[in-house]
Amino acid sequence: MKPADLADANLVEAVREHARWQRPCQCIEEAGLVTVIGPNAFPIAFRNCVLRLDAKLAPAEVIERAKATFWPLGRGFTVLVRASRDADIDAALRASGIAPAGEAPCMLAQQPVPLPPVPAGVRVERFSQEHQVRDATRINAQAYETIKLPAAETRVFFAQPAALLSPRVAGFIAYAGADPLSTALTIFSGRSAGVYWVGTAAHAQRRGLGGLCTALATNAGFAAGAAVVTLQATTQGEPVYRKLGYTVYDRLARFRHPAPS
Repeated sequence: MKPADLADANLVEAVREHARWQRPCQCIEEAGLVTVIGPNAFPIAFRNCVLRLDAKLAPAEVIERAKATFWPLGRGFTVLVRASRDADIDAALRASGIAPAGEAPCMLAQQPVPLPPVPAGVRVERFSQEHQVRDATRINAQAYETIKLPAAETRVFFAQPAALLSPRVAGFIAYAGADPLSTALTIFSGRSAGVYWVGTAAHAQRRGLGGLCTALATNAGFAAGAAVVTLQATTQGEPVYRKLGYTVYDRLARFRHPAPS
């Protein structure tokens, strides 16, 4: 498989994995479409979303099947659209008057990245206990508010901390004493891995901790046998990831289709 195909396979696996962390949550995979029905009505990537798996599936069918799932629940939904694979869906949604709610560069690395130095007084732990997951959730609940994700919605993703202690996931969290500072996690998917939920507490910014946790999460993927490690970057994060050695291979757009009026 090409690096971009391996990276995309991890994105698909990340959709499945995020469904395992939420409660209650359904992940339905059938006839070329993966659908996640989340525990509440908030439409976002990895919750109340659809992603096309079969390129032969027409955009109209993708949208109509999503409506058939979410509209009886009174919910809108997010369509995940990759520029290289879903240009027809992108065009169909825009033609219907729906613009993307956000876009992110999809990036990949094909070899381990250099580890930045660990600042004095800081230690990094790998997830092994639920309290570390809860501390990481607390960091990200604050950090992701800067990109307009409400803290309460971040917490919904991590409703089952024990699920993040599985062999499918590796998480890293930096501490100063008992104070959680920064975090990142890795989702494994065979020959690929992906870095998700990189976040740093406001009072710990500009110390290189996000880059450190990202590097550890990246190299955990390669240590597990991945040929490619991928991530979807925020505007703030992209320069950090480029400095580590990541390059852009695609773009991911999130189209929010409204609930029935």
